[in-house]
Amino acid sequence: MALRLALIFLGALPFGRVFATPALFVTRDPTNDAEQYLDTHNKFRASHGAEPLVWDDELARKAQTWANRCVFEHSHGRLGDPQTGENIAAGAGTDSNYDYNIPDCVQTWTDESVDYHPENPVASHFTQVVWKSTTQVGCASAECQGMLGGAGYGPTRYHVCEYYPPGNWKGQFPENVQP
Repeated sequence: MALRLALIFLGALPFGRVFATPALFVTRDPTNDAEQYLDTHNKFRASHGAEPLVWDDELARKAQTWANRCVFEHSHGRLGDPQTGENIAAGAGTDSNYDYNIPDCVQTWTDESVDYHPENPVASHFTQVVWKSTTQVGCASAECQGMLGGAGYGPTRYHVCEYYPPGNWKGQFPENVQP
């Protein structure tokens, strides 16, 4: 049985640890990836009363630039203007056929919906995915070696999505997140 590990990140890593490894550039079909990111986001958004997102190539370029660094941390505005919302996730496994694919990644974020409480809303990956005033998304991934703390897990698939306009604004949850 293969070990599978997926990490999502919102805030600081424990003990201030940051993982950095060079990206392995693997040939992927960016058109198919864009369709998968959009379809997966938009199916979930529809179930939460949010209009479909449209793909933005500039946001995807920024996401790819960030993913290629293979550093498991948020960009915190270092991708330039305009400011964007951002979700990141990474997954790896000991099974040589394991690939933390796009639907798995987006589902990791949307699984956080069970933790959303409208009477006490907290920013999360889920809330960024369904944020109603967000209209555009661009995502990318990179394959990174040793990113999740060692070669024992094999290659890591690192996903980055950039959202515009950004979500998760304090005081704006009631009109932007439908549980």
